[in-house]
Amino acid sequence: MNFPRTGLAAVVLVAAMAGRVAVASSSDDTLVRAKTLYAAAAYDEALAVLDQLKDAPAEDSTSIAEYRVFCLLALDRGDEARKNIDSILHRNPRYLPSLDQASPRIQGIVRDVRRESLPRIVVERYGAAKAAFERKDPAAAQQFDDVLALLDERDLDQTSTLNDLRAVASAFRDLAKAVAAFGTSTAEAKPVPQVAPPQERVRDIIYTAADTDVTPPVAQSQKMPTWRPSSLEAAIEFRGALRLLIDESGAVVSATMPATTRAGYDALLLKAAREWKFLPAQKQGVPVRYLKLIEVQLKPTGP
Repeated sequence: MNFPRTGLAAVVLVAAMAGRVAVASSSDDTLVRAKTLYAAAAYDEALAVLDQLKDAPAEDSTSIAEYRVFCLLALDRGDEARKNIDSILHRNPRYLPSLDQASPRIQGIVRDVRRESLPRIVVERYGAAKAAFERKDPAAAQQFDDVLALLDERDLDQTSTLNDLRAVASAFRDLAKAVAAFGTSTAEAKPVPQVAPPQERVRDIIYTAADTDVTPPVAQSQKMPTWRPSSLEAAIEFRGALRLLIDESGAVVSATMPATTRAGYDALLLKAAREWKFLPAQKQGVPVRYLKLIEVQLKPTGP
């Protein structure tokens, strides 16, 4: 049969859509079969059926992984089950099976794994948010918000390290939101001719990571003070954030800490930071003032 070109394209599109619907329908039927087998205590058979769902739609992935965990626990394969729970939590840190699907025993095991996994997940997501911020990704502010929301989870052990992380994430979130707001207002503004501003006007402006046409300052001397923890602090990691205003000569004219570490170390750090030297930020070849945010980490000392 001969079709016009447009007609042939429509037939191909309909066929493709039908194929996707068929795959989704098949996945739904297979998942229902796995759930039925689980309810009948045929756990090995249910796992075999779940193994057929590798190409299932993404919206079914949590339900498939969940029933895999249920089957593994029923078969006393606890280590495998815990690894699968950890995988679910990395995709969805707020995951908890519903009370009508999971027994109190399963609920308790999931909560145990959450308590173990959430600290790692928070740190990983903070790292991803900070990387997004450094590459000026507009989504960075939301990622920091997600980290802060995770820090409120009741299954998360609120150690001092995570409390420090909350303060640092808040500082970076606030700056990321300012950067995003600046980018939006710039995009909405009417274009103006690109003329090099007079040097005296440039000096009145403080630039940040929001200004993609500004070359950030580069450290020439940036010696950190030595961290000498007490015996109680030696095994703990502390995080903070240092905010520097760097002038046109590369000198630090202001140093503050929107997120602190330890009072004694903060005082040493602020004193040292005021002596640091940078190659100044530049806009169109002209040195400019720049507001820079630096993460500070005080890591546990060795045995």
